[in-house]
Amino acid sequence: MKKILVVEDDDFFRDTICEVLKDKYSIIQAPNGKSACEILSIQDVDLVLTDVQMPNFTGVDLLEWSKINKPVPFVIMTGFSTLLQTKSAFDLGAKGFISKPFKLAELLTILNSLLGDTTKAKVEEKSIQLYCKVLIDDFVAKPKIDFDVYIKLSDSNIIKIANKNQELPRDLLTQYKLKGLKYLYILKDDFNKLIEFNLNLAKLIKNRTDVSQEKKMNFLKYTGDSLLERTFVDGISDEDLAETNLFIKLAVNAVTDSNENFELLSILNNHSDHVYADSVAVSMYSILMAKELGIESSVTQYKIFMAGMFHDIGKKEIDPNLFLKPRHLITKDERQLIESHVVRGYEILSTLKTVPSEVSRIVYEHHEDQQGLGYPLRKTKKDQHPLSKIIQCSSIFLETINISKMEGTPIVVSGILDHMLKIYEGRIDLQCIQALKKVFNAT
Repeated sequence: MKKILVVEDDDFFRDTICEVLKDKYSIIQAPNGKSACEILSIQDVDLVLTDVQMPNFTGVDLLEWSKINKPVPFVIMTGFSTLLQTKSAFDLGAKGFISKPFKLAELLTILNSLLGDTTKAKVEEKSIQLYCKVLIDDFVAKPKIDFDVYIKLSDSNIIKIANKNQELPRDLLTQYKLKGLKYLYILKDDFNKLIEFNLNLAKLIKNRTDVSQEKKMNFLKYTGDSLLERTFVDGISDEDLAETNLFIKLAVNAVTDSNENFELLSILNNHSDHVYADSVAVSMYSILMAKELGIESSVTQYKIFMAGMFHDIGKKEIDPNLFLKPRHLITKDERQLIESHVVRGYEILSTLKTVPSEVSRIVYEHHEDQQGLGYPLRKTKKDQHPLSKIIQCSSIFLETINISKMEGTPIVVSGILDHMLKIYEGRIDLQCIQALKKVFNAT
């Protein structure tokens, strides 16, 4: 039988682990790190299973001692409160990690894989692509989580650090942030839950009738096709495009949980050949721009996404052919009708409990500008929502691209952005323009 040294200062927990492992492995116990050192000095073991947080001599201290004096594989029992020590243990060469509290099957899977026993079926390993990176600030809003939380130790190593329904103490979240930890990870299937508790939507949409999975999947496919085929993406890095594509698909999945939201997006899709694709494009440019502006919160990015997707929802009641009419042929009354879409969009979104009020306001302001020369209220920069400038810039950027396409002129991002600066001098936010230049590497 393979020999395992179990190091745990909690007597009850240590006894429980040893009891469940003794039929399969030869077990030695140690109540603390110092005792474990003494045992390792005189005995050979095949693996050390140790708690990371113990008084006087931690699991990391024991691992460091072993690396110098008695190299042996280590499995670290960890948790959210010992996240930084866990990263240190990984750097020192720990072979496995398991988050407390854990199930016996999880522990056996790790031990089996390290000790060469393949008689037990292995738990399916999850690819890094199945996880979403989440700013640590996003967990402060509700420290009791509704899903498992992970940390990324390397490009190929991601481990669970907290279990569903576990408390994440605010003081620890703050401490980790001050020590330079910016992100945690969740499974992308849990993205909806993250968005819902941060935006407090759970109570508001508790009586909804969910959209069928088939409809959602079809819509997600169309969204992905719009991103890749109908929007202008030359110049955006593959990594940025892939990450933003994933975020938008997840966000569409969250938005369409509400029948009302799903119907609005469907109306956009059916309104004309370009309105929905343009909405996806504005969302994409806005999210990429926001990241360059240092906006990393998934919740804030989600609001920007919603504002981008719904910024033209007021057009649903206007004849689509009017938007195809050359500008110089549009009458004064037709111009007023076109401009009314922001007011109507605000009215529509304000009636939906699933749409944050900030999103409605941004939609209302997306044709304002920095000098107060826009519409409908000629607001200056100081009176606008701070995120409105992002949607303003994105929609002008896309409009300029679409004009170039219709005129058959080459689309050069640096030229388009310079043209925007010239035409909208003082009316468009310079930081947003600089962010777009970085997105397209057009600086």
